[in-house]
Amino acid sequence: MQDPLLPFGGEQHVSPMRRKATASLRAFRESMQDLTPKKMLLLVLMFGCGTGVVAWIYNSFFEAVVHLAWEIAPEKLVAPALTHLSNKVSWFPAVSKVAWAYTVLLSTTFGFLAGLVQRLLGSPGDLPDTVRDIHEQGYISINKSPSMFLCSTFSIAAGGSLGPEAPLLALCGATCSWFGKSVLRYKGQKLRNCALLGMTAGLAAFFGVALGGSLFALEVLHRSGMQFYEIATYAVGTGALCLVVFRALSGIPFGAIWVFTKAAPHFHVDFRHVLLGAVVGVIAALFAILFMNIHRAFVKVVSWVGLHEHHTPVRSGLFGGFVIGVIGVLLPPVMFWGEFEIGTLAAPSTVLPHIWPKGGVWGLEPFQQNHYTPQLLLVIAVVKLITVSVTVNSGFRGGFIFPLFMAGTSLGLAITHIPGMPFLQNLPDVVVAMTMAAGLNTAITRTPFATSLILTALSGHPEVAVPCLASALVALFMTLHLPFIMSQRDRRDITIKELEFAEEAGQVVHIDAGNFSGNIREVADDGRQDTASYHVSDSHVQNWVISGQLTNANGHVDAPATPDQSMDIGGV
Repeated sequence: MQDPLLPFGGEQHVSPMRRKATASLRAFRESMQDLTPKKMLLLVLMFGCGTGVVAWIYNSFFEAVVHLAWEIAPEKLVAPALTHLSNKVSWFPAVSKVAWAYTVLLSTTFGFLAGLVQRLLGSPGDLPDTVRDIHEQGYISINKSPSMFLCSTFSIAAGGSLGPEAPLLALCGATCSWFGKSVLRYKGQKLRNCALLGMTAGLAAFFGVALGGSLFALEVLHRSGMQFYEIATYAVGTGALCLVVFRALSGIPFGAIWVFTKAAPHFHVDFRHVLLGAVVGVIAALFAILFMNIHRAFVKVVSWVGLHEHHTPVRSGLFGGFVIGVIGVLLPPVMFWGEFEIGTLAAPSTVLPHIWPKGGVWGLEPFQQNHYTPQLLLVIAVVKLITVSVTVNSGFRGGFIFPLFMAGTSLGLAITHIPGMPFLQNLPDVVVAMTMAAGLNTAITRTPFATSLILTALSGHPEVAVPCLASALVALFMTLHLPFIMSQRDRRDITIKELEFAEEAGQVVHIDAGNFSGNIREVADDGRQDTASYHVSDSHVQNWVISGQLTNANGHVDAPATPDQSMDIGGV
């Protein structure tokens, strides 16, 4: 592999300064091969600061594009131009009647650009691809980063229901993967740990919750709980440092981002709220199953019309952008990824951000005068899920975490207005809104602990933590048999399960006490086959024979086997 500090062609004609830098790099690389706790802390320091800068660059870029396209251009160019035409041309309609066309045009244009980027630079991958890369190759390729950077920016600017969280996870993970692979020459678990440190940093920076964001990146890799436990402490440290650097560069304060006007600053939570969280988890799980069915149906529809995100990226982007624009002018709150739109639902006096015109096809005034009825909130929740599926299947790139939060919040707020239920009506709306969001997101992403922490922090109400966790766990258990991210899987290097006939080598047999006997055949990595016969009685192994030799409970060959020998199985 070419040394990053050496020109192609070797060390000939290398300046003394370049030669000294190369020697220092090699010395540093050799010193980092044995990863002691102190050297891991050095990685945390480097990756935390580096990914903080990466997150700031990406966040600044996509925010500048969104601000220019949806705020500056309409106010400075589009609205004055339409007003001039309306005044000068008698038959030209008023601005309030035609302004919605800008939303459809802009969404379609950015959809086209997102597809064009994939056509020119290749597919940037998505969250399932990132999860698969961690499990199969142990790192995230830096080659996809340019495409991810641009494609996700245009996807966000199109108003699609995907957010910056997944791109930040991939970009920061790829940056640390590149450093670990190209600079430190890591392989295997060391390289995978570098990728994990970067992923946790990216999510911690975007969510603004160091512990919750870091845990999310670790939980989302598996279907039933975090399994890369050995890197968890360092990952949280990296996430916390990245968050500090990112917020310092961006000037964004820490703290809650949503203000629920119906909720008192402090309120008491008892067992009834926890039970309510569990019930809400059931509803959230059913809502998640509805979303899965909607998504599968839309996959078939897109395929039927001849579109495919990888084979026809430009046409798919045009189609997706147009559909998103049409949905947006009819129901403006479903536009974009939902982080700021949730604030509008929580405090109806807040004006919808980004989109222009604010009222969509209904006019320039705020949509429905910011009055959200229970029926309208239910419609927003369902349409938001449909928009997520449209955005994903059109080849747009981004994360669906905040969009799921948005759909769950809207559904939860609708439930709080059900008549004839005093307990719900007298309940702070933040409780049902956050528990529904927690259950819905967990059912899709399998992240109960991280989701509960993130929603608790962003809502600014620590009282909702336990109800959110109850909802998340119930929703998780109800949908364990219905995975949405198919690349999620268990770690292969720590899997412990009963060994079946001719199963893969390298797995451990767990034998419970009792009376039984049988045979085991294990295929080793080099192709050899070993056969073992066993008989278990009263927690002892009788005649454990592998290739004619007796092994102890830890798998070491002790002596030629004899039928009378036995040993304790406690180490198996």
